[in-house]
Amino acid sequence: MGPLFNSEKSRQKKIKKLVKDLSSSDGDRRARAAEALGETGDAGAVSHLLPLLKDDWVMARAAAAKALGTIGDPVALQGLVTALKDEDEFVRYEAAEALGKISSQEALEALKEALRDEWSMVRAAAARALGKLGCGEAVQPLIQTLRDSDELVRREAAAALRRCADLSFFTSQLKSSDPGTRREAAEVLGEMGDAEAIYSLVACLKDEEVEVRAAAARSLGMLGDSRAQPNLLEALEDESRLVKVNAIEALGEVGESQALEKLHELQKTGDMDLREQAFLATEKIKKRIR
Repeated sequence: MGPLFNSEKSRQKKIKKLVKDLSSSDGDRRARAAEALGETGDAGAVSHLLPLLKDDWVMARAAAAKALGTIGDPVALQGLVTALKDEDEFVRYEAAEALGKISSQEALEALKEALRDEWSMVRAAAARALGKLGCGEAVQPLIQTLRDSDELVRREAAAALRRCADLSFFTSQLKSSDPGTRREAAEVLGEMGDAEAIYSLVACLKDEEVEVRAAAARSLGMLGDSRAQPNLLEALEDESRLVKVNAIEALGEVGESQALEKLHELQKTGDMDLREQAFLATEKIKKRIR
């Protein structure tokens, strides 16, 4: 019998020992055993790990969820979907991460619901998992998640959208007859951070709807590409105060020395907020071009 046989025999012995440890009276030992079983990648461990999702020790439940995700066997799907509603946020977090490794409609629906979890880390994990699944059905919920109050959640949602739909999908949405769809597309393109969207967004600065123009101005600032400067300077003449404010803020991110004169003029306006925003944008540009 060769070394491969002996190696497999040793591995099975280790797995057997870890499975036994799942029944230990020590909660931490159960948790360590669960994590170690996940690292073995043995699908045979799934049936032993699933009951641990109902363990009375939270770290054991979390470790079981993580291990099941590492193994990635679809047999664990239902258990992980249930764990996504666990009373403890750490268990829900690990369940969300794990479901991103098991492609199914049920996992997709559960993760979409988890985007509304009360804990931001669970929402971020759900967004990340949806990105891994890469399903078009996740696009709309992820777009809504771009408005999340937590920055990390918004970043994960934007990254997930890059996986679920390419740039051309959102640039085509800018031509929708529905103003809300155009606005959402303009917002997403900024969050996605792809400079190739610049010309599509520049065109939106002429949109008939204020909210679309404002979203386009804001997103052009997020892209950080100075090619947008001439168009943003034109947007300072927009009839909408919201568009002006967003254009000023965007110039603070992408503007160069040519923008300073116009921003200095705005600092003399009677609108206190515009004056303040113009001052802040001016300072950002000066700091950047030194």
